[in-house]
Amino acid sequence: MMPLLCRKKTLQAAWERVRENGGAPGVDGESVEEFGENAKERLWELSEALRLHTWQPNPLRRVWIPKPDGRKRGLAIPCVEDRVVHAALAIVLYPMFEDLFGEACFAYVQGRNAQQAVARVQAQARAGKTWVAETDVASFFDTVGRKRVMAKLAERIADGSFLRLAGAVIRSGVLGEVTEEDAEGIPQGSPLSPLLANIFLAEFDREVGKRWALTRYADDLVVSCATREEAEAARAAAESALKREGLTVKAEKTRVVSLVEGVDFLGYRITLGGARPSEKSVRRFHEKVRSLTLKHETRSLQEVVSRVMPVVRGWTNYFSLTYPRSRVWDIGGWLLERIARTQVKHYWRQKFREKAPLTTLYEFGLRTPYQILTRWSPR
Repeated sequence: MMPLLCRKKTLQAAWERVRENGGAPGVDGESVEEFGENAKERLWELSEALRLHTWQPNPLRRVWIPKPDGRKRGLAIPCVEDRVVHAALAIVLYPMFEDLFGEACFAYVQGRNAQQAVARVQAQARAGKTWVAETDVASFFDTVGRKRVMAKLAERIADGSFLRLAGAVIRSGVLGEVTEEDAEGIPQGSPLSPLLANIFLAEFDREVGKRWALTRYADDLVVSCATREEAEAARAAAESALKREGLTVKAEKTRVVSLVEGVDFLGYRITLGGARPSEKSVRRFHEKVRSLTLKHETRSLQEVVSRVMPVVRGWTNYFSLTYPRSRVWDIGGWLLERIARTQVKHYWRQKFREKAPLTTLYEFGLRTPYQILTRWSPR
């Protein structure tokens, strides 16, 4: 397996993944763009270092991301070169473990995505499974058992050099933090960790999925059932299976709910009547747009619209399952009002007195989520 990992073709494919995903620098401060300036030479050097077994992972850089509840989520960011190695490991490992990823698993599986996971829950509801058991794993990536992960890898991999490299990557510590020899967790922020998470939870998927309609995306999971009693049993079974893997569930986020009331899953609010962006998703959209439309900035209206529209289109594409479409009407109204209030007033006074503000915005390319979903265009 090491010869396959060291191939220029493998490392080139890994680099392309890293470049596409972008991200912040690691502890060495090197950006993705800077690595790309001489990527060909860097990949050749990396190939030789891996072939000669002289490559060693760098420490990870800790980044704290604010959460809506006021707490912070810690990411461990590898250096760009290390990310290439992580991605190469994932490329080599994936086909060896792909058969483990059953119909319940939707994250980081080729040909599957979050929207399909939401659609599965909706399909189960149409089939009469209108009760849902939802379970949230506490600090999943920080508590995954490293020895368990390595044992699962060793079940299918005989190449000792490859296993040692994978082990070194998994055990990478965060700069400035003391890491015990028997510490748990895999770095959330590594291109390899999502695949390791699926491998780690494959037995859980098999055990719970053989009895219940499980839908899992990374560590977000729900079980669809026909009755409340069945859902309570499924919740208990899922919690027990997770505990056997050494994981802990958040009691306050583990519950049974009817889709008459609705459940939040992967950013959607799913009910018997359809799916729409959850309140949390709408708040995050508002926060992002606000950050791009600050009143004191002196950008032109065209620049503001050009900055906002990728966010609007990306958000809308993710929530393309929204039904009925009118459920995003209010979001569009807020978007138009936000930009009109913070950006148009000054610009309109100068050049567009004779036009309505909305006409001005549409001419600059602004579209609301509803307009994108319904393929609306100004006449």
